[in-house]
Amino acid sequence: MVCWKLVRDRIGEELSGREGVLVYRVSGEQLEALLRVKIVEEAIELAESGDVGEAVDLVEALLEWLRLKGHGLEYVLRSAEEKRRVRGGFSGGYVVVWPDRDSC
Repeated sequence: MVCWKLVRDRIGEELSGREGVLVYRVSGEQLEALLRVKIVEEAIELAESGDVGEAVDLVEALLEWLRLKGHGLEYVLRSAEEKRRVRGGFSGGYVVVWPDRDSC
């Protein structure tokens, strides 16, 4: 089995040259795709552990993805505020159940 994943820069630098490990760098579309995978990975780890450290990793990956897409945190915060104004936030704790659906 082969294990590959996007890692933080310093981890890649530390592992570079070690026996049994191949480290290479990607950019552009490859990096953008791997960042999307990393965002999902970190979101799953956050959901499973509830650890704030996983939220930090999630935000870091998301910020880099946004940078590649030409956006910043300010854009996301403005967009979130507008969406919250129009549709509300999540602080109310509403849960909807559709008994006749197989998936959401």
